[in-house]
Amino acid sequence: MEEGRKGQCSSLNQVSKTWRKMWSLQAPHATKSFLWRATKESLPTCLNLYNRKIVDSPLYPICSSAPESITHAIWSCSAAQDVWSMSSRRIQKQNVQSGPFLEVLKPMLENLSSHELTEVAVIARALWNRRNLWLFEQLFHSPFQVISRTEWTAPPPGFYKANWDAAVDKENSKIGVGVVVRDSSGMVIASVCSSIFLNPDHLLGEAVAALKASTLCFDIGLNQVMLEGDSSAVVQAVQRRDECWSPTGLVVRDIKLVFVNSSLVYSLYF
Repeated sequence: MEEGRKGQCSSLNQVSKTWRKMWSLQAPHATKSFLWRATKESLPTCLNLYNRKIVDSPLYPICSSAPESITHAIWSCSAAQDVWSMSSRRIQKQNVQSGPFLEVLKPMLENLSSHELTEVAVIARALWNRRNLWLFEQLFHSPFQVISRTEWTAPPPGFYKANWDAAVDKENSKIGVGVVVRDSSGMVIASVCSSIFLNPDHLLGEAVAALKASTLCFDIGLNQVMLEGDSSAVVQAVQRRDECWSPTGLVVRDIKLVFVNSSLVYSLYF
């Protein structure tokens, strides 16, 4: 009995060590939160939704050749491996595995440096974002585009860059948004994250995040701002002159009003 307790204690300590190392990564909180959800197998993959009888097919929407487990979507699928092949060499050498994503991540947490682990977390989330972009907007980013978007590019001197992103929690009908504002040296000068009880629509979430980014920059009195998100549909909607009276269209209208009612110079792109 005593040996059983010792074995259980050792196992729990190992799990606790894994969580601590994961949450200590030098990455945005939203990225670490994503990684935690992936290791808990709680992302809304087609396989998870199929098992709950929410969707008709468990297949991964990008390759359509295998069930969309979390491991398949962000690690073992050939479409994902095309992206990982452009990562750091030591990451590329990690064995492709099946099974729960936590079992894929554990050897990395043990063998890779803190910088490499941060790269793993950022690329994994970028792959999930690419999947969502394809699923909801029918846009597909090449491996080069995915990797390039994981590398933050500084704005010109005198400008600020506000990066915005959104996450959708369909189970609880909530949208989470996050904004980080940096100067040309990369220093964070403002950030905000919040969750809102709202129709859990991906495009609506991205629009709300873009609105949060523009109002934050206006409220803190920035003069020249570059707003960067990953939803081309929202960016294009803001840039168009026509109006739409859907929930997303009304949020886009509010973004335009921020631009009109301020004397700031904004550049919005994805």
